[in-house]
Amino acid sequence: MMKEKGFTLAEVLITLGLLGVVIAMTLPALIQQHQKREITVALEKMYTTLMQAANTYQAINEVYITDFDTSLSAKDFMEEYFNPFLNISMVCKDDNDCWYGKRQPKAIDQTTNITIDYGVILGDGRILGVNTLDGVVVFFFDADGPSGFNRSGHDIFNFYLINSRTIGTYKNCEYVMPTLRSGLYPGGYSACYRPFNLYSREDLLGTAIDRSCNKNTRVVMRQAGDACAALIMQDGWEMKKDYPAW
Repeated sequence: MMKEKGFTLAEVLITLGLLGVVIAMTLPALIQQHQKREITVALEKMYTTLMQAANTYQAINEVYITDFDTSLSAKDFMEEYFNPFLNISMVCKDDNDCWYGKRQPKAIDQTTNITIDYGVILGDGRILGVNTLDGVVVFFFDADGPSGFNRSGHDIFNFYLINSRTIGTYKNCEYVMPTLRSGLYPGGYSACYRPFNLYSREDLLGTAIDRSCNKNTRVVMRQAGDACAALIMQDGWEMKKDYPAW
């Protein structure tokens, strides 16, 4: 008679133990990859939403973006040009109100606080903040809402709206001004208002320019690390393996 073959209890337990080790080693990486994908999808969607809002305003009012009055306060600017076309659930009274007094948003260096002049909570729970200065409008987008890491380059990203006709001027920036084009750009800007989409990938990852997507970037004003959105867009709306801010 043939004997039936099977696994002993010890063999089953060893196999289950090995499977547990493999799962424990691979699961965090899979979860992280999923989180990155969720954030980049939300980032691309927000960029599309802001572009559609700007284009809709221009179409309705028969104007171009150079007619946007970027000298307005952040509140007045948003109420005029963007709020009517966004799904807003709440207007924040201040920074703490937007993030419900939870973890204060930080720059990419993880120490410098990010502050906003005006903010709203969108219908999906994500946060859109705005700062205006010298004819420049910078959007701050929290891609996973107040409960996330709240850190620039990780889940907070920038969009930069430039109106080349009304932008201010800085000393020694005259050579840059003629090259600036009005529009909405992922990321913010470095020296002389130059948008980050005009920089190379190497520049965006390095420390040679202000506010690059690098934890050792020079911290200037409130936008430290705001090149990360431009890097993600340049990489096809992905966080590549060498993405530094996760």
